[in-house]
Amino acid sequence: MTNQENAVDLRALPRPVVAVMSSGFFGFFAHAGFLQGLADLGLTPDAYAGSSSGALVAAFAAGGASPQRMLELFSQLGRRDFWDPPSPADTIRWLLGGLKGRSGYLAGEAFERLLGEYLPATRFEDCPKPCLMSALDLTSARRVVLTSGSLPTAVRASGAVPALFAAVPHQGGLLVDGGLIDKAPLTACAEHLGAASLVVHILPSSSLERTPAQTLALSLAPVRIQSRSVDAARWQMYLDQKQAVMERGLALREVLARDMPRCGPKRMHHGPAAFAAARQNAKNVLGTY
Repeated sequence: MTNQENAVDLRALPRPVVAVMSSGFFGFFAHAGFLQGLADLGLTPDAYAGSSSGALVAAFAAGGASPQRMLELFSQLGRRDFWDPPSPADTIRWLLGGLKGRSGYLAGEAFERLLGEYLPATRFEDCPKPCLMSALDLTSARRVVLTSGSLPTAVRASGAVPALFAAVPHQGGLLVDGGLIDKAPLTACAEHLGAASLVVHILPSSSLERTPAQTLALSLAPVRIQSRSVDAARWQMYLDQKQAVMERGLALREVLARDMPRCGPKRMHHGPAAFAAARQNAKNVLGTY
């Protein structure tokens, strides 16, 4: 099937169509590129959802920002804009005190302020299109689906990687990265957004790109195996959700983004390449349906 023929197929998906973007460390450039690929194929989603970096892009898209606008904004960012660790003196005291009292190295407040400045809408209720994101509540040990209130706070919570970012207080609980419970929040889209179709962008966890034998050959092998174990469990939960929504009759199109340029706090300059690669990958993969 050609991209032109596939564009007709995508536009024929049952409505509402929700674009769902997975967790993925600093994956927001790739997710924005995925949305650009959908636009190239003529598909305009009715709603947006995501976990972690996917939540960030969902918030921008639901607020009305185009993928190209996201690329422009994200390309202006540097680590200094969101990096808010304790002062050197406080870091030393924290270390000497046995790392007590803080749930993460970065406070996350600078990130939330940045979101408040750049997001086109700062509340879910003000977005032109519905938006959903997930987080994990450490107090109740349950998933929290965020669909109302402050968008900057919700995005911060959904992307609060444990140990790196502080957990975010929420209604008596403490929220951390939604990607721990939802690699991509598929069932939440069915239950809270009334989705009839899901177009899903998946950024594979880097630890799963090696075999266990390759992982054991690396330094700090036990730590890497622990990370792989968590990522493997998250992947199984995603597959379970995928099966569940398809059994409910939802149409699903999945774009697996392998071998994308990796971004990170010190690799933000890889962002435009990740955007371009994900854009082309979306068109290539969806052209196979």
